[in-house]
Amino acid sequence: MYNVLLADDEVLDLRGMERFIPWNEFGMRVAAVVSSGFAALDYIRHHPVDILITDIRMPIMSGLELSREALQLLPQLKIIFVSGYEDFHYAKQAVELNAQSYVLKPVEDEEMIEVLRKTKRQLDHEAQQSRLESDYYKTLPVLKNDMLTGLLDGRQDPENMMGGDGTFFEQCGIQPSAPHRVAVIEIDDVAWKLNAYGETEAKQILDNLYQTIADYCASRRIRSLCKLSGRQFAFVLQGEQQEEHGELAVCLIKEIEARYPVTITIGLSNTAVSLSLIPASFGQARQALDYKMLAGKSRLIRFSDLEPYSVEEVHNFEMRLDALFAEMSNYRLVEIDDELENVFTLIRRMRSKSTVYNVAIQIISRLDAYLTGLNENLFQMLDMRMENLDILFKFETMDDIKSWLRRRVFEISETLHLKKQNKNNKLLKAVCSYVEEHLDENIALRDVSNLFSFSPNHLGLLFKQGTGINFSDYVVERRMEKACRLLQNPQFKIFEVAGQVGYKNLTYFSRQFKDKYGMTPGDYRRQC
Repeated sequence: MYNVLLADDEVLDLRGMERFIPWNEFGMRVAAVVSSGFAALDYIRHHPVDILITDIRMPIMSGLELSREALQLLPQLKIIFVSGYEDFHYAKQAVELNAQSYVLKPVEDEEMIEVLRKTKRQLDHEAQQSRLESDYYKTLPVLKNDMLTGLLDGRQDPENMMGGDGTFFEQCGIQPSAPHRVAVIEIDDVAWKLNAYGETEAKQILDNLYQTIADYCASRRIRSLCKLSGRQFAFVLQGEQQEEHGELAVCLIKEIEARYPVTITIGLSNTAVSLSLIPASFGQARQALDYKMLAGKSRLIRFSDLEPYSVEEVHNFEMRLDALFAEMSNYRLVEIDDELENVFTLIRRMRSKSTVYNVAIQIISRLDAYLTGLNENLFQMLDMRMENLDILFKFETMDDIKSWLRRRVFEISETLHLKKQNKNNKLLKAVCSYVEEHLDENIALRDVSNLFSFSPNHLGLLFKQGTGINFSDYVVERRMEKACRLLQNPQFKIFEVAGQVGYKNLTYFSRQFKDKYGMTPGDYRRQC
């Protein structure tokens, strides 16, 4: 709805326009009616106005003077002048003010209506353009982030991106011909360090932390910051000033550590001379960051400082951890012990006590992240607080750490197994109840599995594990037991008994009954 302000020192003209123009049809409303230029200007200062309809000639402050002042306040204001024939010489000045129209008095309704239609079309067009521009500028950061991540991981070809006007690289502060390095930032131990905070508060901490990183980069004229995930970010550093780049990263790490309950670790690539090598630089930065497992967190890790065997060692270590967590989730106790031994075989190759402690903490952190993916909470499962992890630093030998971790892993595996068993027991109870209630119908595993949102193979396996009997055999067992109860009642004929336990074919029912009990249904009834 567009707001219209009417200004005229002749009250009758004002009231006529207010009452006889169908404003609602044009999506307009008369917001105010005033009789002087000063009153109109005062209203404009305090209220939104889209259209000003004013007499061009009013005492003290004319419509022209009012319009000049109003346009200073509202540059997009649409102005329609009305005036007598003798004041037509003002039309030239009205045109200079970019007025929408100049209507002569006495105002004809049809003429004013046509002017308003034209004005509405222009306002609608400008509003649409404004929305499009707003949407465009809202999506710009998303597009920039997507193009930057594509440039880093190789999805975007830098040569093709340079084929345009170079605007993208200019916006990101990247000079294609200059040497570069890539830095990847990771927030450390998000899951368990923010465990003490509510979900909303934790999200706010992460949002604020990202904004701090963004502000830090902006203050150093780094415009290439992009978000890789909820806890990883990256940016491109230009030039060959290796020491300066290192100091910049270290200062950022210290600032985050001083202001937030979480820390960050930064992996930094070697210097590359060509923009075509930026995916390789990105890979180096990520490999350096992976070395956090051995080197510790809240620090800068340079790819140039990694020993060649270390990268492969970290990769093997992560594979062994994944295998350990998988066996733990499936309650395979022997395999858990084997995988734990494999993990500590790798740890024994590490040369320093601090590295072993760092790795132990990283194992806990990775385990917490894994359990979070299963909708479980490490500290709740172990009935402990984050501060209790200090116990790791009190152990004097690796075997002490291994013994402590082994107990915890088996404890978690047992808890997961019991929860799974309870969940399966509830499921099997519901399945069995369904079978009992529908013995007179056709019961197929496929239909029951669809009902409980499982695949037939998976439900069949769960059923066999939980009851020790195949689903189809269980259905036959229940049908035969119910048939026995019904046969003891002489008022039911044998074919009626067969129908009530789901058999349409009497011969087939009799054969299955004899296979089960060694006698026909008739013999069973006579014996009873």
